[in-house]
Amino acid sequence: MTYNSPDARRTRLPRIAGATAAVGFLVVTGYQVLLALGLAFSGAAWGGATLTPTLRLASAVSAVVLVLAALMVSGRAAYGGRWMPAAIFRWGTWVLVGGMALSALADFASAIAGERFFLGPSALLLAFLCFAATRIPAHSPANLHAHLSPPGRP
Repeated sequence: MTYNSPDARRTRLPRIAGATAAVGFLVVTGYQVLLALGLAFSGAAWGGATLTPTLRLASAVSAVVLVLAALMVSGRAAYGGRWMPAAIFRWGTWVLVGGMALSALADFASAIAGERFFLGPSALLLAFLCFAATRIPAHSPANLHAHLSPPGRP
């Protein structure tokens, strides 16, 4: 498969979606890190609750989980993860689709406006981007990366 072959073109948009989802997860990670540090600048954090030490710890744990989510979806999009079996990225990205869809439903059902109008759409967008990343053919990340390299590059 060459860089401009039909197979390479077919994987281009799902790979972009996967990279965009990874960036989105990292942005949300940054928000969770700020919450873990006690810097709540919106009423959307934890249902509008005051940031107790327990909620700050939960934000720190959420940040770690979100970094793993970013690694999962970027591995699925063949931007890394050559050291793990492709099935982990394939199934993990499907778990992210479901988890983010459920998160969006919970956020849309919230009484807090910030959750309904910011976090809900954000979670739904991440679910959609993760779903788009699942459209990448079931090649291992290492093989897909090798197939998508431009001509003349390893």
